Amino acid sequence: MRTLQLQAHRGYSDCFPENTMLAFREAIKAGADGIEMDVHKSADGEYVMMHDPTVDRTTNGTGFIEQLSYAGYLNTLDAGYRNEPAFAGRKETRIPTLRQVLDEFQQCGVVLILHVKQLPASDCLALLRQIESRSMLDQVVFFGRPAVINQVKQTQPLAFTQNDGAPGPEGYGPILRNAVEYGHPAVSVSAEAVTQEMVNEIKNCGKLVHCSFLSEDYERNMKRLLGRGVDFILGNDIGRMAKAVDFEKRG
Repeated sequence: MRTLQLQAHRGYSDCFPENTMLAFREAIKAGADGIEMDVHKSADGEYVMMHDPTVDRTTNGTGFIEQLSYAGYLNTLDAGYRNEPAFAGRKETRIPTLRQVLDEFQQCGVVLILHVKQLPASDCLALLRQIESRSMLDQVVFFGRPAVINQVKQTQPLAFTQNDGAPGPEGYGPILRNAVEYGHPAVSVSAEAVTQEMVNEIKNCGKLVHCSFLSEDYERNMKRLLGRGVDFILGNDIGRMAKAVDFEKRG
């Protein structure tokens, strides 16, 4: 998998309803190399894109996803409902499934970062089978707890895996040691707290540096992270991130 420069957090979440096909599509238009999205499992076994364990904050529905069926309920909800009126009632702001995401973005060049922090390893292995059946292994990142991504990596050594969370100088050591032991290609650390020493140590261990996540002052922070040699940068406003990178490259 190629090194990513820019990753859109929940899609283009600063400007569009998060974790929707609209946010994912707009992120690509704005220059995203990768799209991060959160995965939950419904009561009828469908994997859906939603950050929270409930649908209350982002849709016109209510309840825990694991207790709700996709067919007949989750698939009817409006995930643009709580944003601007222009986003409400559109097909592309309904809750997307993993199948829909994989089918739409297969071989389009964008990397899909599946944040699986809410899923047990057994479900992640089920996701892995869906991804392998589409020959998309080189297009997907498993982003989750060490105990879970360790099992994914042991099952499929070619899977691209990295830890979730965003440790700073005091907490990244165990994560780095785990990445070395299990062969995870990247180590995720705090975009706010990352130091040059952290970047150097991670890279000296042969790992890529992922920084999570930017939500403000994009121009200053992008310049700082690029200057330190960070490989992956995850943020909410992919448009401003892309402009900052373009400005920096032009000098």
